[in-house]
Amino acid sequence: MILRNDLDLSKHPGILEKISKTKTIVEALPEKSFAKLVETESSQGIVGVVKGNALKNINKTDKLIIALDGISDPGNLGTIIRTSYWFGVSSIILGKGSADPYNSKVLRSSQGAIFHVNINEDLELTVELKKLREEGYSVYLFTLNAERSLSQIVQSAEPVQSVKSGKSVIVFGSEAHGISESILNAGYTKVKVEGFSLCESLNVAVTCGIALYEFKK
Repeated sequence: MILRNDLDLSKHPGILEKISKTKTIVEALPEKSFAKLVETESSQGIVGVVKGNALKNINKTDKLIIALDGISDPGNLGTIIRTSYWFGVSSIILGKGSADPYNSKVLRSSQGAIFHVNINEDLELTVELKKLREEGYSVYLFTLNAERSLSQIVQSAEPVQSVKSGKSVIVFGSEAHGISESILNAGYTKVKVEGFSLCESLNVAVTCGIALYEFKK
């Protein structure tokens, strides 16, 4: 752990306790030197040096899997990771063209959730979704052009059974381009979050949160 030398850790007993328990090595740096390590202007004065998660394969026993197609905005990706952790989703598939999950803005947006979610990155999503369908998963594509709403899907018997048996994958595309045509034309179920105004679209991270709530409740 690296600290700015004017930071008073006595005001953060929780951090002191964790440092003591884990025997964390702490180094203090002058303000100018510390500023070179951070990207934000108003840093909290603490930089953690941690080991990244080991790469894992997709866990086919997960009850619900999130797949992201070209989510390039790091703030959205970090929020989706954080939201996934909140709802107990442990696996996310990142298709090619998505933001680096270890981008500093993604890490800040995830609020530590990055260490609790199994992220499979830079995968060919078309191939992975086909494999999951062959494994018995139902695949749901969230797109504005869908004819059926999320409430209609969740209230029907099929998705409820899928969720309970651990066989659902929910797919989200970028706000700029949506889900790629190759996936949209693969015969998966298309679904949308119903709106109540003339607003053209909903933020993808917000859409993900609404979907997770409906599929999990």
